[in-house]
Amino acid sequence: MQAMDALGRNERVGVGRGYWKVLALCLALTACQAPSSQASTETAAPASIAAASPTAPSGPASADSPHYPDASYTEGRLRPAYGWCVDGVEDAGKLQACGKDELAYQEARLEAAASKALAGLDAAARTAFQATQASWRSDTDRYCRDVPNGSVQQLQGAQECRLYRVANRADQLLAQSAPPDTSYTQATLRPEYTRCVQDARGMDDQLEACDTAELAHHKALLEAQVARLMDGPDGPAKDRWMDEQANWAADTEKRCAPASDHVGPMLDAQSCRINRYANRAVELHTRVLTP
Repeated sequence: MQAMDALGRNERVGVGRGYWKVLALCLALTACQAPSSQASTETAAPASIAAASPTAPSGPASADSPHYPDASYTEGRLRPAYGWCVDGVEDAGKLQACGKDELAYQEARLEAAASKALAGLDAAARTAFQATQASWRSDTDRYCRDVPNGSVQQLQGAQECRLYRVANRADQLLAQSAPPDTSYTQATLRPEYTRCVQDARGMDDQLEACDTAELAHHKALLEAQVARLMDGPDGPAKDRWMDEQANWAADTEKRCAPASDHVGPMLDAQSCRINRYANRAVELHTRVLTP
């Protein structure tokens, strides 16, 4: 299992047959929490982040297995509630119930994303899109079919193949129709940071010091807001926010990773993180979770 803290750090914790990015926000890297209510299976439609990303669970095939054409069959973003639901399950009926709930959620996302993608298309473009969707569905049915009289592990593999495919397709279509996300490139930062950068006059070590101080400032603000919300009442709203926050952290870690270990890319990555932390702290400042 992967435990993720509020700000994107991960630590591995082994459970069951697979590894899941646990939604519990570990503010001190040790204070991990399970879902705050049984209603954690309820989730609002995702914002700029899709549901939390479980890593590919162990099963009959892996991301590089010749059984599947690509990683869209074995990796993707499923709700943490699904990971909790199947963790350690050895009963086929229980496993299928978990998958049914998650598939219904992901199919609803895909239907909404497809409807949004179709909006405004002319007849020719609409026909082409529908053909693409039909081809995608055919490939999914072909590779994600159940194994007759298969083991629980094989059943889970086929089930999660379909879940990943639907979740990934929904994410893809939503990303195509979403407005540009400027939270990685723009933010309101402190005047002293601007002065620090100006005074650095392009010196890399001084720019790094400026970035480190600014990131620490916004990280502290974000940690305070996360702690405030984590102390709030348990319930579906808190569970949905926990999904959202875990995925915000995963997206930040992915998008703000340096392209190389050279100074320029490292500074760009740090700037990306500063913007993300600053924007998220402001966003959560006014957030109130109702029971």
